[in-house]
Amino acid sequence: MRTPPCFSTTRAAALLLVPLLSLSCTGAPEESVQETAASETTTPSMTAAAPTLATVLVAAGDTWRYLDTGADLGTGWTASGFADGTWAQGAAPLGYAEADLATTVSFGTSATNKHITTYLRKSFTVEEASRVSALFVRFQRDDGVAVYLNGAEVLRSNLPAGTVGYRTLASATVAEPAEETTWLAQSISTEALRTGTNVLAVELHQAAASSSDLRFDLELSATVEPAPSPISSCYPFDLPATSVLRASPKKVFGFYYPIFPISIENADPASDHWLSWLTPEARNGEYASIGGLMRDRPLPRAPWADSAWRQRDFEVEVRRAIAAGLDGFIYEHPYRVSSDTRNNQLPTMLAAAAAVDPDFRIVLSPDFPTEASGTTDGLVTTIAGVANHPSVYRLDGSIVLASFSPERKPLSFWATLRDRLAAQGISITYWPLLPYTGDTTKYADWNDLVAGYSTWGERTAASAENMRRWSVEAHRRGKYWMSPVAFEDVRHKLTDSVDSSRVYWEAQNSLAFRSQFEKAIEGDADWVTLLTLTDYTESWMTASRERGYVIMDWIAYYTTWFKLGRRPTILRDALYYTHREHRTDAPYDTSRQTARAMRLRGGTPASNQVELLAFLKEPGQLVITQGSDVRTLDVTSAGVTAFPVPMVPGTTPVFDLRRNGQSVQRIQSATPILGQVVYQDMMYHAGGGRSCTRP
Repeated sequence: MRTPPCFSTTRAAALLLVPLLSLSCTGAPEESVQETAASETTTPSMTAAAPTLATVLVAAGDTWRYLDTGADLGTGWTASGFADGTWAQGAAPLGYAEADLATTVSFGTSATNKHITTYLRKSFTVEEASRVSALFVRFQRDDGVAVYLNGAEVLRSNLPAGTVGYRTLASATVAEPAEETTWLAQSISTEALRTGTNVLAVELHQAAASSSDLRFDLELSATVEPAPSPISSCYPFDLPATSVLRASPKKVFGFYYPIFPISIENADPASDHWLSWLTPEARNGEYASIGGLMRDRPLPRAPWADSAWRQRDFEVEVRRAIAAGLDGFIYEHPYRVSSDTRNNQLPTMLAAAAAVDPDFRIVLSPDFPTEASGTTDGLVTTIAGVANHPSVYRLDGSIVLASFSPERKPLSFWATLRDRLAAQGISITYWPLLPYTGDTTKYADWNDLVAGYSTWGERTAASAENMRRWSVEAHRRGKYWMSPVAFEDVRHKLTDSVDSSRVYWEAQNSLAFRSQFEKAIEGDADWVTLLTLTDYTESWMTASRERGYVIMDWIAYYTTWFKLGRRPTILRDALYYTHREHRTDAPYDTSRQTARAMRLRGGTPASNQVELLAFLKEPGQLVITQGSDVRTLDVTSAGVTAFPVPMVPGTTPVFDLRRNGQSVQRIQSATPILGQVVYQDMMYHAGGGRSCTRP
């Protein structure tokens, strides 16, 4: 699963797109296929069995236009728009004085003073040049050849360096019959390739005016990436096809907390269970002192008409995850039957994954008995009950268990579980989510038990560097690393724990999310876990009422970057905003919010900013208007730009993208900024993105 040490991340990504070129760790293809610079004068050492890529653009034996008059065409003849309509046509191989030629060309009137150069041209069509990741040429030439793609030289074989004219002789005579029919091979640059009609122009040179024969044939093949996902119109970039993303050894899993599914009881959202959590006066005022258990909910939907509504909801969430590039869910579940039906839905989730996409996988994250007397009995029964389900994720044949904070039980407990399941023919391995720490010397005692390490992490930008260091350390130990990524962590709930309720970590708008993902990329993490997708009382990222699909859009962008090793090219403008409903120090109504004030944790100071995160296809000016406060930022290049400005209470922010003095995209926040509030709301609200149809 880990990229072998001899391959860089970038090279490993390239290998995914060129599956038929087998490369060794020395960096050279195992076949004797070499790339030759345009100015090289030596003939590459190549084999007759050179490979062909998956898509053939010009086939061996195709028909070519050719000019065999001995004329001096200068240089303009290589251009794609050159008029060759009067040239003769013939199938390859073309040449003279060889037995198996399909087309015989003229050498002139003198056997001792033959034409030195014969010109050939071939048109072909490419549906979308941006999807071509590699080009490969196989060719026969007797004697020397230069090949141009749309006027740019891409190959030169057996010709001298420097300027080549119509009287330039090949560097050496190809005299042996076996060499004349040998297929030589070479990768060529895709830079000159264009969408639509392309032209290969070839000049075939003799080594001497008295040369006895001439021969040419050529095949051009390509690696064409699958068409982008149909959901790409929703994003500022083209999301690669699911097959391309899944081919990466790097994986992204969303942590799914089953307590908060799309619907609790399949009721009308206007009066459902979610509303009772969000409304202070509901449930006989149970949450009146804190303003509601949480501040957001999943995107509401109308009730389903049949009894399979739980699976239907899971299928929606699977589709949304696939649309963001995810490989699956890490699904938290109890080790025994729970009194809460929501906790007993692992079989339903597995069925939903299989129904939507058989390759969408569920990583098991079982809870476990934490009391000293607790045994492995329930875990054995639960895991054995789903072990044969095809949607359960396996690493090298072993079921992966990614439990939260497993250090609460001794290592012997987990070894016993492994051994008991092995006795039933069930192989498991561990990838634990251990408590967050910046001390990379910890957890060494787990090394013999686990396949990889991970941590629940911390929800600040500053903590991201520790995750990079942990990735390095895990790899030093010979283990995988799963890096945690979250948008924020805000807990309005009230419990007995002062450290885990009525607290928040400062995410600095999108900065924590972006930093964590970028450090996962920089540290060469093997997996990323999104913590969490669905825990609305702490940290959530899936499509929701207050944020729409904003965070999922960002996940799609960073997942593509993480998996393929390069930033996606921005093809369409998209603007996203984030800000709170009020400043962190805004006064609130203490007669209504009688619970303690929200407390900042994590060491990062509170931030009170409005941020515009702009995905721009070309330069432009960003404008944030809050009442009379107008801030601008000139962006000089395409890409992703974060533009934070101080929050102005009493306004509703408006965000603009301008070019040439004209607004080309404009959005207004759905969340007015208040000067004072009844209840504190420390979550970041978000909006923006592209209008499209989504799962």
